[in-house]
Amino acid sequence: MSKVESFLNDWLNHREKLEALLEKIDDEHVHYKPWDGGMSLGTLALHVALAGDMFANMVKTEKMEAPDMPKFDTMDEVREKVKELTESTKKKIQEMTDEELDQQNEAELPQMKGTKFNYLQGMYEHEIHHKGQLFIYARMVGVKDVPFFK
Repeated sequence: MSKVESFLNDWLNHREKLEALLEKIDDEHVHYKPWDGGMSLGTLALHVALAGDMFANMVKTEKMEAPDMPKFDTMDEVREKVKELTESTKKKIQEMTDEELDQQNEAELPQMKGTKFNYLQGMYEHEIHHKGQLFIYARMVGVKDVPFFK
């Protein structure tokens, strides 16, 4: 199995659990924030998906361009956008090659310097970090049966 295929399978396993978690959250909690200044539940879910697509773009473009946050009022809107972004990111990863991921990157952030695979590793770690927060948010709004993390 190639490095790309291995990464994609592992990442999709995590993303599927995120999507399953979002299915358990009702509309009344879409704007829930556990503290002042924190991201709302819907915003945090979209942030994960938007950032994943941004990191995947970086393999080709070398540019860290934060996408605009879409407007939403319901969990259905959040779930649909996350699914769209999952498909977009999946397609981008499928188009990558192991050789491409082994190339040196032009990262401005010191912790991302190295090969282009570091962009995907950064995406993965960022997603896990925020997915953990979303599990806590879900528990705080009363979700009892959460999916296993992986």
